[in-house]
Order: sequence, then C-alpha cells, then structure tokens
Amino acid sequence: MLYKLNDKLPTQKNIIYSLQHVIFIGLSTVVMPVVLGPLIGLSQEEIAGMLQRTFVLSGFVSIMQMKFGHGFPIVEAPSGLWIGILTLIAGLAPSVGKDLPTLRTDLEGGMLIAGLIVIGISAGGWIPHVTKLFTPAVNSVLILLMVLQISPSIVKSMYGISETNQTADFKITAVFFFIVIVTLSINLFAKGFLQSIATLIGIIAGWVTAAFLGMTNHPLAAGKGMISLPKPLAWGPPTFDAGITVTCLLAALVLLSMTYTSIKSMAELLEEPVSPRQWKRSFALHGFTTTLNGIFSVIAFMPYLSSTGFLAMTRVAARTPFALAGVLMMIMGVITPIGMMLATIPTAVGCGALLVVFSLILGQGLKELQHAKMTNRESFVIGISMLVGIGTMFLPPSAFQELPGIVPYILPNGLVCGILLALILDHVLPEKNEKETEANNG
Repeated sequence: MLYKLNDKLPTQKNIIYSLQHVIFIGLSTVVMPVVLGPLIGLSQEEIAGMLQRTFVLSGFVSIMQMKFGHGFPIVEAPSGLWIGILTLIAGLAPSVGKDLPTLRTDLEGGMLIAGLIVIGISAGGWIPHVTKLFTPAVNSVLILLMVLQISPSIVKSMYGISETNQTADFKITAVFFFIVIVTLSINLFAKGFLQSIATLIGIIAGWVTAAFLGMTNHPLAAGKGMISLPKPLAWGPPTFDAGITVTCLLAALVLLSMTYTSIKSMAELLEEPVSPRQWKRSFALHGFTTTLNGIFSVIAFMPYLSSTGFLAMTRVAARTPFALAGVLMMIMGVITPIGMMLATIPTAVGCGALLVVFSLILGQGLKELQHAKMTNRESFVIGISMLVGIGTMFLPPSAFQELPGIVPYILPNGLVCGILLALILDHVLPEKNEKETEANNG
C-alpha cells in the first residue's frame, strides 16, 4: 500500500484522494435508486428525493462503520440483492391486490424489523451461527436465482416495454446496447482508474445520448430551494405485512454472510486483524443501517466488496480521505439540484448499466459453486432448489392469491422458495464422508 490506514497525508493529497472516493461512492449509489424508482411507482421528484437521502446515508454510515465498526474504508451503498428482491415484490404486488404506495410503506416496516432483528442477533452473539447457515451451495442458489428473477425487468427496459407501452421501442434498445458496449469496452480494455469507473462512464455516455435523442425527462423546476434536508418516512408511516417482512428479514440474514465476506476481504488486503469486538460492532451497525434505511425510505445498504478492488487499484487505504469523501457525499445529498438532475436519467440507461453489474453478480454465483464440494448431496441441494425456484417464476402470480397470510408472497416468489428450500435441504440431507462417496461413485 502507498498509504496505510493510519497514515497522515498532506492536505492537497487528502483532497485529491477524497474526490476519487467520491466518484467511486457516487457510482455505487446512483444506479440502483434510478432503476428501482419507476418500478415501485415513484415520480421523478420522489426519485430525486430518494437519491438525496441515499447520498446522505451512504456518507454517514460509511464513516460510522470506519470509526466505530470494522474500521476499514469500505463503501456502504444500496445492495444489489435488495434491488432484486424489491423488484420482485413490486412485480407481485398487483396479483395480491396491493397498490404500490402501500407496498412502499410495507417495505419501510419490513426494513425496520429486519434491522432490529439483526441488531438483536449481533447483541446476542449469534452472528457466527447465522452465517454458517449460508454455505457456498446455499449462496450460489440465492445469487443465481436473484439474477434470473430480475432479468425480465432488465430485458423489458431494454426494449422500452412498460405498463403504458407494450411494443418495443428500438431507439431505446439502441441506447441500451450503446451503454453496454461502452461499459464493457472500458472494463475489458482500459486499465487502472479508468477501468474502475467504467459503469459511471457508460451511464454518462448513455445519459447524454438519450438527452440528444429527446428520451430524458425534463429537469424538475427548482421549487424547493437549493438545500433540502433528508425527510424521514418519505413514503408515509410504516405499515407491516407478514409476507414482505419475512422476505426483508431473509434478505437481511443473507447479507450477513456477504457483509462478512466484504470485511474479511478488505482485512486480508490490508493485512490487518479483525477483533471479535470489531465483528460484533460491525454487524450491529449493519442492523442499525438497515433500520435507518427503513426510516429514511431508501434501498437497504451493504458494504461493497468492490471497495477491496478499488483500494488495491489506488493503493490508498488512509482513513482521512475516505472520511472527507463521506462528508462530501452528505453535503451533496442536501443540495437539491443534484438530486433533481440525477433523477432525469432514463430507466433504460440505468438498466443498461445494471445488465453489466448483474452479469458480474452472476459470475459471483458461479464462483460460489466452485467453493461447494459437488458430491451427489450438493447436486441435490442446488439442483432441486434451482429447479423449483426457476419453475415457480413461470407460475401465474394469481395462482396462490386465495391462500391466507404470507403464503401469497412466499409461494409465487421463486427466489424465496428456492432459497428456503436450499436452506432446508442443506441442513437436513446427511453428509457422507469422502471415502463413502468415492465408493458409491465407483
């Protein structure tokens, strides 16, 4: 490392490196709200507000984790897993007779409860037991099903298909693939810092192209002044739906294993130990963050594994530039025109970037498969869970609407069905020792 965690830098370098962090954190926070907003029925103004709240919380929580949690410069930003799950729930809502405004307040309530339960798990010292549930076999099922389930939304955006437009718009398709080509080209052929911001460059290029073709929304009139503070419960007072709460809790528990991986990866890169106290406080803060996400009506956060790659590329691990970047993010989050401007990014532009992002997430799922011992037992766990999960995605959402309680949300949800089945099978099917397995296979 050029600069280690506790190194003191000259003021000029602190500013330069903090701006570099701001670009990376901004990239991590912009795409997800822009993509999800229209899917959960948010107006352009509401998307702008969600972006502002996301900026403020991302800066605040990242600093809190570095100061009081794990102690590393790891970005906290909207989770791709939560995007997949929220997109899925939004798609199922009409079939169970739930309107989108009610769905949004249900999501607030679900994140509040999920965050409080994670805090309780951490305080009780149960984190190691929970993370052990999510073996490589279970994690691979989760990641693969999540990507498969969100792919229809991405493909619909690729053709410009929505509830109000059921025919393909190939002008939108051209912009979509332009973004994909730009992002992939930079990712594959550029090096260093330019490669690390490939997605950001792709979004900007697509945004400019879409504006030139008249595809962007007009910026909102600045009727709220230059400064606006984050508004709690922006979607309304939280409501509680059993099915959505269970789904949110499942997502929060799965993210515990991903949180562990992100912190462990950074610790290994920096050759720094992580004490039991750091682990406990980090997971407690993660639960607190999820609760804050519910209170401030934003997509739930997770620590980004990509932060490790970013530090490996920049070789700057010093805490001061990262803290300055967090403060800058919070300042940007209260400046109204920034959120209004970013809200004009078309859905097709965001989804073009998301196609590349989720292809990498799919790759992560395949890597998890490599970590699993592929005996007959693991084949049954993964195969049965995947087949049931994928098959469930093709059932009509109305198939279970007559059933009571949480069932209409659980059974039509291929992701939830698949992951629950994987958890059950992975901890019910007996394991055979290697010699016995070889004898059976021989």
